[in-house]
Formats: sequence, C-alpha cells, structure tokens
Amino acid sequence: MTTLAFIEQIGGWWNELTLAKQLFYGIGLLAGLMSLLLAVLSMIGMEAHDSVDAIGSADVGGGGGIFSVKPLTGFFLGFGWAGGMAMDYGLSVLAAIGVACLAGGALMVIVILMIRAIYSLRSDGTIQVKQAVGAVGTVYISLPANKASGGQVVVNFSGRQATFAALCTSDRPIASGEKVRVVSLVDNGTVLVEAL
Repeated sequence: MTTLAFIEQIGGWWNELTLAKQLFYGIGLLAGLMSLLLAVLSMIGMEAHDSVDAIGSADVGGGGGIFSVKPLTGFFLGFGWAGGMAMDYGLSVLAAIGVACLAGGALMVIVILMIRAIYSLRSDGTIQVKQAVGAVGTVYISLPANKASGGQVVVNFSGRQATFAALCTSDRPIASGEKVRVVSLVDNGTVLVEAL
C-alpha cells in the first residue's frame, strides 16, 4: 500500500465519522501526537519542563503535577480514544463522555504514578557530608596533634570517596596511611577524626 493510498483510506474513514466521533478521535489523535513529541524530546534530552505544576505536584518536578503537560496529555489521549470507541459500540454521546472521562482519568493517574516512580529514583549526586560521621578513613596528609590544622583524610561513605581537611582529637600526630574514624563535622569541608 502506498502512502497516498493510506492517506486516502484514512481520509475516507474520517469523512464517514459523525461529528461527535470526529471530536473524540480528533482529541485522541492530537494527544497521541503530543505524546509522541514529548517522548522524542525526552529521548534527545530536550524534555519540556512544565510551568503549571501547582496542584498535586508533591515536590516532583518535570511533570509530576496533576495539571502539567504529561498527565493532561494522558487524560486527553484516554478521553479521545475511549470516547470514540464507546460511540463505535453504539453508546450515546452522554454515555461516551462518561466512559471517556473515566478512561482519561485512569490514564492520567497512571501517568502521574509512573512519573513519580521515575523521579523517586533520581539522585542529585550531591555528597551529604553529614553522612561521613562514623565512617572510617585513611590519613592522606599527616594530622598534627591537638586539633591543629594542616592534615587531610580520605573517607569512604555512601559509596563515594571524598577528601576532607581534618583535625584530630589525639595528643600525638597521626601519620599518613593510618586509619581514623570521623567523629564530627567542623564545617562542610573539615572533619574531626580520632585514631583507630
């Protein structure tokens, strides 16, 4: 079948529809095209960031709110196709609208739950320094005694390795290569350690 014949067949199908069916299927087709566009933009890294996430966002960015583009697109996709098919099965316009609203609402909820599930897997990758407290590390640059500055330690925590300026609680210097435990934070770049 050539492209021209396919277009003629679709055109014939469209012209045979009643106005109500054209409205339903038109909404479904436009929402389907919008879904396809959003998927392509997301795959190439140009995901649309919604500015209308006010209601139901639950602090989820990028389409987790009820009135953002993705859930609304899902609603209209379900609404259009379900309404058109309901009319194809002989339901009245009012009954088809009811079925369309139920299907659209269900698809909208599914989209919101999927988006929230995906965004819950995200991590900003920022090291939370407070998680280093209690972790064991290795002295990188010798630590002077009695909380004098000048030393550094390498600490493994939360699946990462970080280097911090360090002060030690010991009354003796701690040589490079020795193991220490982080006792507390002095600031975001400095930890207080004790010898093991």
